[in-house]
Amino acid sequence: MKNPCDDSILPFELLMEILSRLPVKTLMQFVRVCKSWKSLIINDPSFAKLHLNISPKNTHILLTKEDNPYEFENQDSWVVPCSMRCLMEDPSSIIDVEGCYHLKGNHLVIGSCNGLVCLGNFYDVGPIEEFWVQLWNPATHLMSKKSPTFHLSMRTSVDAPRGKVNLGFGYDNSHDTYKVAVVHWDCTEKKMMARVYCMNNICCRKILSDSSSPILLRQIVGNFVGGCVNWLALKNMNDPEYQWDNVTLEQLVIASLDMSKEVYTYMLLPEGVNEVLHFEPDLEVLGNHMCLFHDRSKTHFVVWKMREFGKRESWTRWMSFSYENLGCEGFLYSHVPMFLSEDDNILLLAQTEDLEFVKYI
Repeated sequence: MKNPCDDSILPFELLMEILSRLPVKTLMQFVRVCKSWKSLIINDPSFAKLHLNISPKNTHILLTKEDNPYEFENQDSWVVPCSMRCLMEDPSSIIDVEGCYHLKGNHLVIGSCNGLVCLGNFYDVGPIEEFWVQLWNPATHLMSKKSPTFHLSMRTSVDAPRGKVNLGFGYDNSHDTYKVAVVHWDCTEKKMMARVYCMNNICCRKILSDSSSPILLRQIVGNFVGGCVNWLALKNMNDPEYQWDNVTLEQLVIASLDMSKEVYTYMLLPEGVNEVLHFEPDLEVLGNHMCLFHDRSKTHFVVWKMREFGKRESWTRWMSFSYENLGCEGFLYSHVPMFLSEDDNILLLAQTEDLEFVKYI
């Protein structure tokens, strides 16, 4: 049988166009056809971009499971990519674990972008926190090399409480590279510190060192949308150990880090949010839009959508429903928003404790 790679029956550009329209699972089978196809599919950045731009969009999520959820140190975990299409058709179905991937060590998912997942690994070394990151492609199961080890001052002493760190992962379109953002309160200098790590050459740039900068809320991982990583933050705070009962609505802002310019901007919440928030709100990205989730009067769950990123006037109160309809006492601690359909008619929620799904129409 003739090797399909020996003769150019089709022009290379046409072959590339055809292959770029195939699903990832099929492409992974085609890498066995010949070395040139394998090199194109696995190693060619231009093909990866073409496939990303024109292939059908079928959103996936990553479900993770640790060996022992009560022990963070020195444990392995498993990651299962799962198609949202399958969950939308039957949210209560058992997830196929055929694509389950074993991660050695305690990993944290920092974020995902363009089909790549950024994983972080942290270690306490006295008052210093050490960490490194890797990029993982769930479709190919290829993992990048570990980055150099980075160091953060997270404690004033070995016995002092550990400080918190906020992380973000995104793509810098202007420089065609992926970046990791690390924001934390430096316990030694008593300042908010922010660094950006560029993944193509693992360089580090300090972009913020300010004692008056807004303190980021407890949501560790920021949301990447509009070319920016976004977290909720509090103005006029000089200590990261805040008590939510003492926070006022006027202090809440959205801290937005532009991954290309590497500068911070701050956005206001929707004008319609004008009542006491009994629980910390949450930011998520659903359907390529930034969404704000918050409790109302301890009886309802409210969803706001920013239809045009960066413009406060584009905030729209999209949905409000009662906890009673979900059969729970409070939403923010028992459910996680996972998926919003393109027509805005279906919201998929996950119960965090037992991994059940709720489809709200």
